[in-house]
Amino acid sequence: MGERVTRESLLKFFVDSCCLLEDYDKIGRILDEELVKGNARLEEVVKDYREYQNVECLIPILIRLSRYYACQKANNLAVMYLIECQCILENLEKNHILKGYIYAELGYIYETKGMFKEAEFYYELAASFGKDHNLLILMSYSLERLIRVLMTLVQYKKLERIDKLDKKYSLQNVPIYLRKQLRWLKLYATQDFEEIVKIYGEEYRSEEGFMQEVIGAYALAQLNRVEEIEWDLQLLDISVSLPLNVYRLMYHLTYHLVHDKDEELERYMNNMMRKLKDKNQHGWLAFVCHLFVQSARIQKNEWMMSKLKVGLSEVNQQIHYEEQRSRPRIQGLYNSYRNYYKGIQLMPNKGKFRVVSWNRLPMLYQYDYTPKTLLGYFKFDACFYNDFKPSLLKSVIDVIQEEFVGEGITFSVEKEGLWFYFEVSCGEVKLKRKINRFVEYCYEKLGQPYFVTFCIPRLTAASFEETSNQVKRHFCQMVLNSNPKLPYQMNYCQGKPIAYNLLDQVHQAIEMADYRGEINIEYAPLYHRESNELFGIECSTVLDENRILSQLPIEDATIGRELLNIEREMYLFEVGCDYLKRHEEEHGVKLSLFIKFSRQALLHKWMPSRVISYLKEHKIDPNQVIISVNEDILFEQNDLIQKAVKRLREYDVNIALDEYGAGALTGSIRNLSIDYLRISSCFIQYLKSSKNYLSMMNSLINVCMSKDVKLCCSEIENESSLHLMSDFGIDVVSGSYYQGKLVV
Repeated sequence: MGERVTRESLLKFFVDSCCLLEDYDKIGRILDEELVKGNARLEEVVKDYREYQNVECLIPILIRLSRYYACQKANNLAVMYLIECQCILENLEKNHILKGYIYAELGYIYETKGMFKEAEFYYELAASFGKDHNLLILMSYSLERLIRVLMTLVQYKKLERIDKLDKKYSLQNVPIYLRKQLRWLKLYATQDFEEIVKIYGEEYRSEEGFMQEVIGAYALAQLNRVEEIEWDLQLLDISVSLPLNVYRLMYHLTYHLVHDKDEELERYMNNMMRKLKDKNQHGWLAFVCHLFVQSARIQKNEWMMSKLKVGLSEVNQQIHYEEQRSRPRIQGLYNSYRNYYKGIQLMPNKGKFRVVSWNRLPMLYQYDYTPKTLLGYFKFDACFYNDFKPSLLKSVIDVIQEEFVGEGITFSVEKEGLWFYFEVSCGEVKLKRKINRFVEYCYEKLGQPYFVTFCIPRLTAASFEETSNQVKRHFCQMVLNSNPKLPYQMNYCQGKPIAYNLLDQVHQAIEMADYRGEINIEYAPLYHRESNELFGIECSTVLDENRILSQLPIEDATIGRELLNIEREMYLFEVGCDYLKRHEEEHGVKLSLFIKFSRQALLHKWMPSRVISYLKEHKIDPNQVIISVNEDILFEQNDLIQKAVKRLREYDVNIALDEYGAGALTGSIRNLSIDYLRISSCFIQYLKSSKNYLSMMNSLINVCMSKDVKLCCSEIENESSLHLMSDFGIDVVSGSYYQGKLVV
């Protein structure tokens, strides 16, 4: 996420993600009708929902009212409703996801009141909550607001405080612009004006965030280099009657410090401080005083400096007084609501199951997760390539509910499959027996073939993405292994793949290397025999392994090296398929892809599933793909390799025997399941020098014809080689003789 998060977009995220806010929009319409009757009626509505313990309606009402009163500048009422909401959530669940939003809203209200220490406290709670729960949108919003608050409080803070914040978030998955803001805050806190000016001209200054513009101008003014400041008139268009922004205010004050004469500056300063004092904006007033006190120009004026110091002392005393008065009041409010909701028994959710949208499922799974959670994936055979039919949804849910009676099940439809999870109330052995009965009973009730995969509780994780990926991998393997004669097929996720997350990291590192232009992919053309018509392409590349592995943690580098070759081949496969797709869209012609797989890739148990999944996702005909395997590997008597080849061929992916003739030729191609045979350059040279090449080639051709295997030759370098092979029925040719014909 690189875009700035607004208060409205944060609320929309929680409305879309949290089941307690399902009726947020409907509640808004109800409150709008009640608002016509007066504000007193709103409290009556809240009282009714409290008495009936309708939490699903009460929480959105409290959030709606807090935002309404915050907009009306009735901040104390807004805080009261948010505190009540916080207490309800604590009574419902210790770490409910919505608590993070409540912290952020409390920070916002205190910031608008000018109570920056309280705002800092709640923004930091919200940022930590977002970090701990992988809520990047919440963490980004709260962290940016926290940096703004610290800009106004930086005079009170020690450098260690900002260093701690920097270390806590700089290594997290936060947007780059926030990391830059943390760095600029640190430079401002240390008053390192020389370094600020140095990097001020080096970094790109965006139109949206003008923190760098403001601090850069301030630093130039402090260094008496005001002639270098390029003032932005839009930033100078500010009125203290509008909601204050620390960057705009700082920019405005700096401008007056530079351009006003002493008398004009004094009038401006007195006028601004009087307005802030009248509005009880003591936090902003303290910031203004500090900024003036730090100015080299003000420090030379003893009378003005003395006046500012007295004013600063008074405003600090007022801030301290307000803090001492507000904290016990807020604490008392919190304790009252906490005791109230602890004293009542909240009504449990009476629904036996719920159906939620796919985009909300990960969030719900996350805060419903326990070590006893079971995750399942259900798909009809007839829906494997089509959308899950809505007409079947109710019957499937009824069957699952009937078998797992008493379990609170959550369902969600994603494309053609049905996800569901629930908390298991029995041991693993009993659970497996129960599931076995369920899959048989399900077929009797539904009467059509289906597939279902379960991730048993000891293998689930709090991360839905991690657990669902595991289920999908087993699901793909299960389908590839399935016997179409069986009415159903079931599989358990029996083992958690340790290296799966590392595979993703390696794959992402390769993608980034390609994006940076560090990978040069070559497309070699393949032609039909005695024709200029393009048959397909073959992809190859050279990759700097050390550069890729250096991006991984040190402890993962050893395993990462083993996985790098596999991921390089898979990435090359994806790139080749993308080329095929683009060529078909542009020219209306389907090409074939020759891709070479190593022994490591064929031994990897996820490789066939990943190949098939990618072809289905991009709607590429499997018959367009020709996976090339070296002679020694294909002749090897390894069950895993033979199994992988068999799976791929079941899905119409072609297999080519590569470099035939380069080895000892001890095996017999009669015993191989292949679609193409690629003759090596060594074999061509042998044929040129052998008197018996004619009989050898005829024998080879007869075997290939009997098994419907097409012949390929990739080393046609001149007309001599072409004439040598032209009499033997070669189907596909390539080499330097044809190289100039393909323009990529």
